[in-house]
Amino acid sequence: MAPVPAVLPDNPRLRSDWSFMVDPMEKDISSPGELGLADSKMARALYALLELSKAMSSELDLGALLAIIVEEASSVVEAERTSIFVYDEERDRLWSRVAQGMGERTIELKVGSGVAGDVARTLRLTNIDDPYGDPRFNPAWDRESGFRTRSILSAPVLDSAGKLLGVIQSINKTSAPRFDSQDEILMNALASHVAVALERAQLTRLHVENERHEKALELAHQIQMRMLPSGTVTTPPGAGFEIHAHMNPARQVGGDLYDFFWDEDRLYFCIADVSGKGVGAALVMAVTKTLCRANASLQSDAAKLFSSVNERLHEDTDATMFVTAFCGFLDLNNGLLRYCNAGHDRPFVLTHDGAIRELESKPGLVLGVLPKYQYLLQETVLEPGEGIFLFTDGVTEATNAKDEFFMVERIRETLEACDARTPPDVVSFVLKAVDGFVQDAPQADDMTMMSIRFLGKAH
Repeated sequence: MAPVPAVLPDNPRLRSDWSFMVDPMEKDISSPGELGLADSKMARALYALLELSKAMSSELDLGALLAIIVEEASSVVEAERTSIFVYDEERDRLWSRVAQGMGERTIELKVGSGVAGDVARTLRLTNIDDPYGDPRFNPAWDRESGFRTRSILSAPVLDSAGKLLGVIQSINKTSAPRFDSQDEILMNALASHVAVALERAQLTRLHVENERHEKALELAHQIQMRMLPSGTVTTPPGAGFEIHAHMNPARQVGGDLYDFFWDEDRLYFCIADVSGKGVGAALVMAVTKTLCRANASLQSDAAKLFSSVNERLHEDTDATMFVTAFCGFLDLNNGLLRYCNAGHDRPFVLTHDGAIRELESKPGLVLGVLPKYQYLLQETVLEPGEGIFLFTDGVTEATNAKDEFFMVERIRETLEACDARTPPDVVSFVLKAVDGFVQDAPQADDMTMMSIRFLGKAH
């Protein structure tokens, strides 16, 4: 049986009357007919509540369970009909979840309107023996249906924290002119069963939603990782460069991407960050990566590449999504780097003498916002032994337990403290610095890094 007495201490009158439900349990109720009228009634009530408890342990469908509760409620308090109203917190309204005698009709009430609305407002049980003399009662349904409401017993349905979940209401006592104090206690007991049913339904719904969310994140992660080349690359002898990339996916999957490919004369590379999280960002990332690679295979002009990708992204993606990106083409014969910036953080140049400087670049408009935009092509020359370090804002915005950001300046300081210049060592050194900074603090964004080193054709 549900823990009914837990609702009673708030009402001294009901608490003092609770003893009448205990006495029958101390008797032999195997033959209810041998008991007095009151005892027999309460024995039936206890059996009904026990059956409800059994139903709640076996019935998973909320609608079916509430229908059982409504039937038992009418039987237990001897009412013509019973209704259960569920509270919609967002709209601050009650709506009938299950209502006997109402067919398919749904009743909706403002909190504070009608008897059930008043119970929802005050969170107090109401027992009315003359509805037509009570200002809270609305006789409109009686006039419309021809039904006559003679008595009403209505109780709030509260969760374990005392928060409103709904209202249970029985109408017209069949064996007497009005509901009595025993009916009030039973109604509170029934309300506790409804509360358990509604709370369980809410927890089930949250569990299902969380599972769907987790599956969506896993799908987004799979999309993201399958679209990226391996960050660890062993270049063939005489390739003229070294490259290494790494991504730390956040729990809330974002839309970071990196990509690169090369032939005998040039290296194409790109790093980007899609706004937003989850499957949507992962899909836009996949589209961006595909468009960039397709254009890069046909030309070596980074600005024209971004202009083309921007126009397609504007056509094919949601207006709220955009992409920051940086791409370049490195001439492996002479170190000429031709690049373009679409609203992304400037990379750092790792010079051959160990100095660190930001790459001069004008941050153009992010991709996907305006259909027509002319991006700026810029150039620089890397000497043999020099390289560049690229990153997404998941690195600069990595936070520690104090909610402090790692920031661009810490990247510079970390690179200046790094003696090694091989791309895997550079990425590893920065990654250790970020990990030491954030420690166990959870991160909300992907962290992506890429390091490239130009060796020269005759290395």
